Amino acid sequence: WAATGRAELVAAVDINDDAAQAFGDEYGIPARYTGHEAMLGAEKPDIVSICTWHGTHPSLTVASAQAGVAGILCEKPMAVNLADADAMLAACRESGTQLAIGHHHRFSARNTEARRQIAAGAIGAPHMLRVAVGGGLTNNGTHAIDGARYLLGDPAAEWVIGQVERRTDRYERKEPIEDLCMGLVGFEGGARLVLESDMPDGGLNAGAARLGGLQVYGTEGTLTVGDAVTLSSPRGAAVDVDVPADTNQYDELLAWMEGGATHRNEATNARATVELMMAIYESARRRGLVSLPLD
Repeated sequence: WAATGRAELVAAVDINDDAAQAFGDEYGIPARYTGHEAMLGAEKPDIVSICTWHGTHPSLTVASAQAGVAGILCEKPMAVNLADADAMLAACRESGTQLAIGHHHRFSARNTEARRQIAAGAIGAPHMLRVAVGGGLTNNGTHAIDGARYLLGDPAAEWVIGQVERRTDRYERKEPIEDLCMGLVGFEGGARLVLESDMPDGGLNAGAARLGGLQVYGTEGTLTVGDAVTLSSPRGAAVDVDVPADTNQYDELLAWMEGGATHRNEATNARATVELMMAIYESARRRGLVSLPLD
């Protein structure tokens, strides 16, 4: 926020007072609190960044919106169920708050250029996107799904089939997560997403514990997003494309609040990502294909 040159850091909140004080000292933030209600009432901030763990995102977002905060940048995942995501959206609609969710891979210059290349027809019609991550579906899997949707132009999903396994007592930021996960998403228009999360090493998952090494297959070629954006086709050698600089989620939120068209992480996009994660779990529960939208 400080790097934008247009935002002043006025308050920090942490339930641990020592952490709040240390954070405030490090970044020169004058006011420090151990409760968000006191901070919202006293400071009346224009913008709140919610940087807490998954389970607290809904309550903090709703409280901030009801306090009249104009803009919220909330960490991913938006929520860990659809009811909470919808409650966040409803509170922000009622207050006029602009809510963005921090899927920052949408602000990767490589991903933005890859999206532009796909939209321009560089690989023909995209028909399959493959990505592998580690760290749990609601942790890094949310980045993978959201990033895949971004590259494909945010198409609507029509169906999901998936499987998960949880034989250990595995948690990530206080949320139970699966040991293994596999999902297949069918999008409107025919493209499909193949997602692996924490699958055995080798193959698609080799070296993938982040959104990277992602491949998009089209009718006329393949696009890979890794250290570069690479195009290849049956008729020629693979080539890296130029990647222009991109903006960041902080500047874009300020622009949106000042009348800009939208924010690429506007919360309805993140809600669609939550729905796909929940559809994978629901498919595992039903042992079958799940049609969207979810009930």
